[in-house]
Amino acid sequence: MKLNSTAEDDFLSRLITSYIRQLFDDREVTVEMQKKLFDYYYQELAKAVDVGYSPKFKMYDEALAVSFKKNIAEFSAFKATSFKNQLESLLIQDGKIAPWSAFKKLADDLHLDYNRRWLQTEYHQTVAVANMAQQWQQFEADADLYPNLKYNAVNDGRTREEHRAWDGLVLPINHPFWKKHLPPNDWGCRCNVTQTDEAVSKEIPEIKSKGAFANNPALSGKVFAENAYKKGLDADGVKESKELVSEFLVSKM
Repeated sequence: MKLNSTAEDDFLSRLITSYIRQLFDDREVTVEMQKKLFDYYYQELAKAVDVGYSPKFKMYDEALAVSFKKNIAEFSAFKATSFKNQLESLLIQDGKIAPWSAFKKLADDLHLDYNRRWLQTEYHQTVAVANMAQQWQQFEADADLYPNLKYNAVNDGRTREEHRAWDGLVLPINHPFWKKHLPPNDWGCRCNVTQTDEAVSKEIPEIKSKGAFANNPALSGKVFAENAYKKGLDADGVKESKELVSEFLVSKM
């Protein structure tokens, strides 16, 4: 599925062009500009929630959907602050203000990472996580007929070794394993879980899932268990991000 329509592509291009120019000319961006970027991230990932966790699903839980969107609002705020901070760091090259041409080249590369490649990955990850929450609700509804879940890896050249080790593992739906190992278990993870009445596995591979992906979204209400963008920010950046998301939640949710 394509992340952006042509109109959205044009909007993002104009937004980033203005954003980069403003930061270079004024050595900062306005709060209004920062809110526009945050809102763009949020709107794209909110669409992904609705694609993965459909409002048309018969067991749709609006409270769960709202929880997902609060989580991606926080994620989006920290992403927006991280982008700004990284962009600011490009202003100084060799101890002095970089010329526009040199800054613009590096800024464009950063834009491609944050707002194209990574946002595309985050969009698809959000779809997959939200859809797994939907599947989990169906698993719980059918647990009297199929009380166990089976982990299925794709098993090809791209399969991660820890995911390969979990392939074929069968455990009860209420086993603690599923609180931390429900797919997707990494960026772009293609594993899935199916419901079954097969016998429970005798052994569980002693492999921990990555902390950022140790999540069962239907139980946690989170799309992103951890926020990688938050880790790279100082106290001021964290404060700025929290203020951004707090104002948004008060006005929109």
